Amino acid sequence: MKDSDHALEHLKVIRGMMEKATVYRALSAPAAIFGGALAMLIGVYFFVQDQKETYVSGYEFFWTWVIALVIGDSFNGFLLFRRARKEGVNFLSSGLKHMCFACAPAAIAGGIISYEVVEQEIELCALVWVLCYGVSILAMGGAAPRSLRRLGWAFLISGCIIFLVWMKYGPAISALLGINALGAGSIIMMLTFGLLHLAQGFGVLLRKEEEDPVS
Repeated sequence: MKDSDHALEHLKVIRGMMEKATVYRALSAPAAIFGGALAMLIGVYFFVQDQKETYVSGYEFFWTWVIALVIGDSFNGFLLFRRARKEGVNFLSSGLKHMCFACAPAAIAGGIISYEVVEQEIELCALVWVLCYGVSILAMGGAAPRSLRRLGWAFLISGCIIFLVWMKYGPAISALLGINALGAGSIIMMLTFGLLHLAQGFGVLLRKEEEDPVS
């Protein structure tokens, strides 16, 4: 394929994604609320286990959250599939494939790094997820709705702040709150994957006006 043809095809993909941006925005609200609520429930569960001083391995923490990710993505995929079927369009569109490939590098890197550190540092595992998730969202670029881009920046900024605080004051804060590594990791997940997703989802639902996807 010639460079001009490749560039034209790329522009068509971006245009199609921009035209569907309001659809992604509408679907992101229920998916974000569902994912946020699920993250809060799992975070509370692990926090309670920490307070009971129940032994939970890092790998149990890891795989539980991976299952939660699969459930959340499956729910979002179901919403996208239902919308595509209703509109009579291809579910695996070029735009959807482009977004998946854009998110993949950060997701793969985050998964590998977090798996290697989770048994020793649950808090660091959670922070890796937060930072890589923010990067993966921002990797979608201008084709993503503005609300989704804001979510990506919220994860990236909050992840950096929590990481700096954890590096400098982590042990002191844990002792002050009476929590261990499992409790600290659970709080990080609830503050980010829980509260940020809930805020984004309800924020989108409360804003009735149309959003400019590239502004």
